[in-house]
Amino acid sequence: MTQPTEPVARARSGDRAAFDALVEAARPRLRAVIRRLVGHPDDTDDLTQQALLKAWQSMDGFRGDASFATWLCAIGTRLAIDHLRSRARWRARAQVVYAAECLDDPALAGELMTAIASPDQRYDVREHIAACFTCVGRSLAPEEQAALVLRDVEGLDNKAAARALGVSTSVLRHRLAAARTAMRERYDDLCSLVSKRGVCYQCAGLRDAHPAPRQGPEAPASLDGKRRLQIVREADLDGASRPLHDVLFRHVEALEEAGRGDASSTTDCGTADA
Repeated sequence: MTQPTEPVARARSGDRAAFDALVEAARPRLRAVIRRLVGHPDDTDDLTQQALLKAWQSMDGFRGDASFATWLCAIGTRLAIDHLRSRARWRARAQVVYAAECLDDPALAGELMTAIASPDQRYDVREHIAACFTCVGRSLAPEEQAALVLRDVEGLDNKAAARALGVSTSVLRHRLAAARTAMRERYDDLCSLVSKRGVCYQCAGLRDAHPAPRQGPEAPASLDGKRRLQIVREADLDGASRPLHDVLFRHVEALEEAGRGDASSTTDCGTADA
């Protein structure tokens, strides 16, 4: 076992200032992991605070087998899994359902356009690809989604990801394989950048809805799994497009909880010709 650093040792002894200093460095990663899992900004805030409280209450049990940030993210991930278990799984086409509902509901469409018009809003297609990754991820079993995020996005090795989730490496590998297969199949069905059969054109459509100075880079001409993961790793869901994505996640969650909309239908919303 690694000997704890001086700040960790002080925090374990009840020094709140030392704990807060550790948290200051680790909080961005904690929040990023939780938001990648749940999407919804308010739930992300709540779960982040729960994780920090639980970490403080459990600090004397931290033995330094992993970095403080990794340990903190493991706490946040397990809380996020519990949260997701209590919620309906999203449909893989949840964003398409939301786009179709916006066509039929002026209030939904108006809120989306208000976010786009916000002076704080800047569209970044990379952030939207990351948001889509979370939306599709929420169609997985929470345990599979967490395995995918920790292993393929956060870059933990199998042993560290399994420890964070409290499972064996064989269980971790099984969940990861199932998640990768499901994500590949669902992206083939959904994303026009990945497959010609994909029904979703939001990356281009949302960019076109923004004023030219706030459109950001163009969507890539095509997207494979490796490049998508690279973009997801680098993108910040609390970045330039946060006003837009906060609205998207709030309403997609409400639609999915209520089971509203037809996921089997397609929509022209999000295409350049809509």
